[in-house]
Amino acid sequence: MATTSSATSGSITSMGIGSGIDISGIIDQLMTVERLPLKKLDANIQTDQAKISALGSVQSALSAFQGRVLTLSSASSYTSVKGSLADSTIGTVSTTVTAQSGSYNLSVSQLAQSQKLKSQSFATVNDPVGTGKLTVQFGTFTDNSAVVPATPNTFVANGNKGSFDITIDSTNNTLSGLRDAINGKNAGVSATIVNDGTGFRLLLTSTDSGSANSLKLSVADDDGNNTDTNGLSRFAYDPLGTKNLSQTQAAQDAKFTLDGIDITKSSNTVSDVLNGVTLTLQKISALDGSSKPIPTTLTVAGDTSKIASSVQDFVKSYNDFNKALNAVSFFNDKATDSTQKAGILNGDSTIRSLQRTLRQTLNSTLGGGGFYQSLGAVGIGFDKTGNMTLDSGKLQNALSTKPGDVASLFAVNGMATDSRISYLNSSQDTQAGQYAVSITSPASQAKLMGASVPNAPITITAGSNDSLMVAVDGVSSSMITLSAGSYAPASLAAEMQSKINGDSALKAAGVSVIVGYNTTSGKFEMTSNRYGSKSNVQVTSVGSTATATYGLSVGLIGSGSDVQGTIGGASASGNGQVLTASGAATGLQVNVTATTAGDFGTVSFSRGFASRLDQSITTLLSSSGPIQSRVAGLNKDITNIQNREKDLNLRFDQIEVRYRAQFSAMDSIVGHLKATSTFLSQQLTSLTGSNK
Repeated sequence: MATTSSATSGSITSMGIGSGIDISGIIDQLMTVERLPLKKLDANIQTDQAKISALGSVQSALSAFQGRVLTLSSASSYTSVKGSLADSTIGTVSTTVTAQSGSYNLSVSQLAQSQKLKSQSFATVNDPVGTGKLTVQFGTFTDNSAVVPATPNTFVANGNKGSFDITIDSTNNTLSGLRDAINGKNAGVSATIVNDGTGFRLLLTSTDSGSANSLKLSVADDDGNNTDTNGLSRFAYDPLGTKNLSQTQAAQDAKFTLDGIDITKSSNTVSDVLNGVTLTLQKISALDGSSKPIPTTLTVAGDTSKIASSVQDFVKSYNDFNKALNAVSFFNDKATDSTQKAGILNGDSTIRSLQRTLRQTLNSTLGGGGFYQSLGAVGIGFDKTGNMTLDSGKLQNALSTKPGDVASLFAVNGMATDSRISYLNSSQDTQAGQYAVSITSPASQAKLMGASVPNAPITITAGSNDSLMVAVDGVSSSMITLSAGSYAPASLAAEMQSKINGDSALKAAGVSVIVGYNTTSGKFEMTSNRYGSKSNVQVTSVGSTATATYGLSVGLIGSGSDVQGTIGGASASGNGQVLTASGAATGLQVNVTATTAGDFGTVSFSRGFASRLDQSITTLLSSSGPIQSRVAGLNKDITNIQNREKDLNLRFDQIEVRYRAQFSAMDSIVGHLKATSTFLSQQLTSLTGSNK
């Protein structure tokens, strides 16, 4: 019996062997049932991940919409005019938003051109040209040879264009070296070398056209003779004296007539005749039978096509966003088993928050600062599907009557009622509204005045009164040398201005002066071109007899002042001509060109719908906005589910171990019972056999 028991015990080597039951299969089936909650949790994770992906597509669409909104936030996007010439061969017309509609008669009698000078011929580009210093000056040459009674020719320096020096030494003493030295200055003269078949010539061209940009080249030749045809003096060109260069083209102005007004300009590109209109003249007008120029028509008219297109793009951009929103939040109440019934974000609070925020922004009113207060006023509305609609006729009517107010409806914009006040900028704190502008003190430029001198010719003598040094806006010049000669006071003022503004230190700092002679007071005046408290001008050095001859002396100084005033009744801070508001208009900046104190109308400031939408969308897309908050919540939910799955898997492992232990015990018991049954059956069989 013991042997049987041992044999029975040794026969149970794995689950089910003792009982003959598929215990592993039963446990696997039981565990499959136990793990059913994991499938539901996995499905929840997949749903959350799908929602995150859908929110990503919404965020991308919202960002794209914001990008389009930003392009519409500038007032210039909504204000456009177009210019044209009936005879397009006469020239071209370009306009800015400040141009006013109108029609004008235009005829051109002369085109502007630059002066050109050529040198004598050289055998090669490496021929030496001599050493010394070449001084280039710009000015107006007047030929009085035909004037009766006889009048001397004149050359008056261009005070708005500084002179400059070129040094030629052993390092650049060739024709090509001189060319490169001139071009290296980049100061208003272009030099090229031309091979005319007989040799090489230096060709000098004034880079600016107009009679005021004629050239004067003075030479300090190291050979001691500044006017002969040897050495560097071969390049001397004095309109009133030595001319060792030959003129191939004279400097001249453009001359044209606009509505009967004769106009002269230094350039063929003219932008200061009609506000906001730039004319580029290209051809002289044809003449009629009486040799008079035949005028063509210049037309400047509002161009609303670009503006209408911008608004249409705005509508389309919103609808593109709305389409992306509907793609993830739709509900189809007529769906069949084979069609999708609802979008993954249908009913999601985040979608409702986005829709509510944007609709509130778009359906609000501006609350001041412009004539139009709502999008509906210019034809923008919504249909029953939530798409934005546009009544093009209503928009066109608004653009035709009040284009500036259409701009204010969409963009951040300011409009001043007085031309001496112009809107510059604003801040996030600037509130929409209409603000009165009052100037208590306009900005001024620094100005100094010398002592009175007679309105008579002034002689500048080398080493006596030809030196001058100034400081402008905090920048000191080098010692400036005036050209020796006899000057009318106005001509000397131009010479001073030209030489001062040509100083390398002042040019590098971007500062300059205006020098003039006041015939009433008999004083030379020097004025900084800068406005405000940072504007100053001072004489720091003069020649020994300068004070006696033209009234300037060391210590003369002038200072400017900043604009002062109020905006909307609140004190504003000035910086030069810029006035910055406080109070409700905090951050509002206007440029003040007024030269007197007084009241200068109002500035209407509006924060249009493009700006408001940009602010709303920025909030919606921020890290604390509804989209990111919802994504963070979903990610947290996924993490929590994954943690629950880990806990459940540990529990299921324990359950499986318990099942296996229980079934193993059962299998052992059943095995023992089967062994006992077999033994008893054998014993009964044995007893029955022995009785026979």
